[in-house]
Amino acid sequence: MGKHNEEILVVDDTPASLKLLSELLLSEGYQVRPANSGELALVSIQSKLPQMILLDIRMPGIDGYEVCRRLKADNATKDIPVIFISALDAVKDRIKGFECGGIDFITKPFQREEVLARVRNHLELFSTRCDLEERTLELADTNQSLADANRQLQQLDRLKSMFVASVSHELRTPLNSIIGFSDVMAQGMTGELNEKQLDYTKRINHAGQHLLALISDIIDISKIESGRVETFPSEFELGDVIKEAVQSVQPMLDEKGLDLHLNLPADVSLSTDRRRLTQCLLNYLSNAIKFTEKGSVTISAIASTDEVEITVTDTGIGIAAEDMGRLFEAFERLDSHLQIKAGGTGLGLYLTREITRNLLLGDVFVECTPDKGCQFGLRIPRVTQRQVPEQVGAADYKEIK
Repeated sequence: MGKHNEEILVVDDTPASLKLLSELLLSEGYQVRPANSGELALVSIQSKLPQMILLDIRMPGIDGYEVCRRLKADNATKDIPVIFISALDAVKDRIKGFECGGIDFITKPFQREEVLARVRNHLELFSTRCDLEERTLELADTNQSLADANRQLQQLDRLKSMFVASVSHELRTPLNSIIGFSDVMAQGMTGELNEKQLDYTKRINHAGQHLLALISDIIDISKIESGRVETFPSEFELGDVIKEAVQSVQPMLDEKGLDLHLNLPADVSLSTDRRRLTQCLLNYLSNAIKFTEKGSVTISAIASTDEVEITVTDTGIGIAAEDMGRLFEAFERLDSHLQIKAGGTGLGLYLTREITRNLLLGDVFVECTPDKGCQFGLRIPRVTQRQVPEQVGAADYKEIK
């Protein structure tokens, strides 16, 4: 005898048939609740819901069809599977049973194996459907919880970015004093320094410059992530911006003895944020120079009617394939023998990606070969519209003070 937790309501006005079905189901381990009329069946169901109903059709008073109709009209009982067991065998009787909401129809006299097989199959289907409905509800609750949590995280992230930007601004003032006074001291304006004092003063100045660059990058990232950056498009020549960026990094090129090559189309005009584009080019150029020991750096550009593609190619140490996915992540500095010497904040490439995507409305790309060099590039529209940041409410400022 099997073990089952399911309770089956057997409804039949014929005592012999009711007893036979009940004993058959009990022998298989099912729990059985008998009822000898439609009225008694409805009362029994209201007191406790069964997992299945075996229902005779021809009964005095309320017949099986009507019992099934009432069950299917009630949200509390509409999902209980109903199997009709009747001596009626006409096609119209079967169709009527299915129209009332029955899921199966067994004709009397019935075969023991047939009854048990159909009961077992439909109970399994009913159990599976109940599980699916329960999991669907759980999934809906989970999705709602995730949506609520995501909204909270977005708000917290926005407040975090605002807080970091606010604090970073406050750090700039004393840091600029440190850099300024150490520079004055290093130049001997406050008196001559001995060799050790001059070394320490230059170290203070260098550390201050590094920290200022890091704070400036963090401020930019925080503003971009919180949607508080305003862009200022203007018309300019692409060649002028590239030459301006090259002029800024020329001392680095000269110090390392690197050649610079330009492959630029003539007369390419843009209408976008010039300062932000220059910032991206400087990040690419600085990165290329830092990780190139000998050879050259090449800046190329290709322009179409709608967009421009700018690439910075070097003959440096390159990047392994397994490290490529980390390149544009914040604070990522890949291991190499030049890591300490190159320095940097670990934010340059990440900031370039964020500026390109969110402010210049383009995208970045990279191709690298170990020991042969890299090509970093960006594609942007030739024309972008001014973007005005969302206004931050007073409540938001109150949160970060």
